[in-house]
Amino acid sequence: MKKTFFFIIIIAVLFSCQEKKVTFINLEKHSGEGFFDRGDREGERFIYKSILVENAPHGDKEILDILIKYKNQNLKDAAINKDAYSFTVFLYEKNNSTSYFIENADDPGGLTSQVLQDYYSKNGIGEITIDKCANDKDWTAKISYFDMQRNLKDTILYNCKNDKK
Repeated sequence: MKKTFFFIIIIAVLFSCQEKKVTFINLEKHSGEGFFDRGDREGERFIYKSILVENAPHGDKEILDILIKYKNQNLKDAAINKDAYSFTVFLYEKNNSTSYFIENADDPGGLTSQVLQDYYSKNGIGEITIDKCANDKDWTAKISYFDMQRNLKDTILYNCKNDKK
């Protein structure tokens, strides 16, 4: 009896210690495109996408690593869209609150208003921004992520080369 109980506890501990796989869930109803309506890029096209991250890590290095991994696996810089100036991916931790948006678009009115962007400061993991360089051939990429203290940190993956005119 004691051996069986001990064996069950060991198996339970082993199963609970297994690392859970990080998965990315595309939020179709929170992705789209538009045009900048002011500033230096007025009239330029932008594309945005929202993603839930299931089993997201919590350490700063691990968060940065999954954002870089997502970018490298899913965003092929210039192939993103040659007609767009900017492409941004917003990543949120999947939980009971953000899971609502897998099947639902924003619902900004009424007593039970639900807007995904309202969850960014609390459940946002970070964002990946890829912008076209002035020479229209190259791209720059930046990752912004929330550290353990919920401060937003930036990591530049690559900058535009000096444009020759």
